[in-house]
Amino acid sequence: MSQNAIPTYIMKMMQYKFSKLLFFSMILFVMPNKLVFGKEAYFDLSDKEIQIQTDFNGKEVIIFGLTDPELDTILTIKGPNKDTKVSKKERLFGFWFNTKKIIYRDLPSIFFIASSSPIKKILNDDTIVKKSLYFEKMFVNLLTQRNFNFTDQNKFEMWNENMIKIKKELNLYKEYKLKIIDDKLFQTRVFFPTNTVPGFYDVNIYQIKNKIIISEKNKKIIVKKAGIGNKIFQFAHNKPATYGILCIVFAVLAGLMGATIFRRL
Repeated sequence: MSQNAIPTYIMKMMQYKFSKLLFFSMILFVMPNKLVFGKEAYFDLSDKEIQIQTDFNGKEVIIFGLTDPELDTILTIKGPNKDTKVSKKERLFGFWFNTKKIIYRDLPSIFFIASSSPIKKILNDDTIVKKSLYFEKMFVNLLTQRNFNFTDQNKFEMWNENMIKIKKELNLYKEYKLKIIDDKLFQTRVFFPTNTVPGFYDVNIYQIKNKIIISEKNKKIIVKKAGIGNKIFQFAHNKPATYGILCIVFAVLAGLMGATIFRRL
């Protein structure tokens, strides 16, 4: 066996140890001079910018920081907000039609959350609703527009549950595990999927004691298109009319080319 033929399990062990060493190194590098940070939350991100290129397969971001054994920690990532429509089909005269629809105004396109303990145990409902700290609770103060009236068979809660289900299936709403290390450090890894939209994402850290938020800190992650995809995106937004005409021209040319090829076969 050559020296280069290292068993797979040894490589995995080396990668794990390197990842752990890197995490603690980042903590020591960015840690404030004062070891005692009191009630001030401190955290940082492994990446503050995500570039979406043509071969983008998603991106994992590590979030880490300092904690206190007497405090609970909640992490949320949200944004960017956009109007989102959900429709309901009904069968009429033998055909299916979208008869009912509801538009959620300024709904976060992504909502990730992680906490050191179950949120409902460390905060009361009023605070959870006010800060929108859980999937179902954020709909309480959310503006909506609809073309129907709610009934006992068609409740608002049913639409909310369906919306959350859709977002979870797309990996856009997800609850992650917050790992506590030696009662002093916290870490979590979140994954931005391939369908992540460009924009600014708010990363918030809350520290709680006796069901009261005593510290709150914010950072941002920017997701932007890069490469040829970014040029097409910018062109489409800056010159939508020209972009539309070019799309039609290319579609016609592609159709003519396809027809010519099939005639010759």
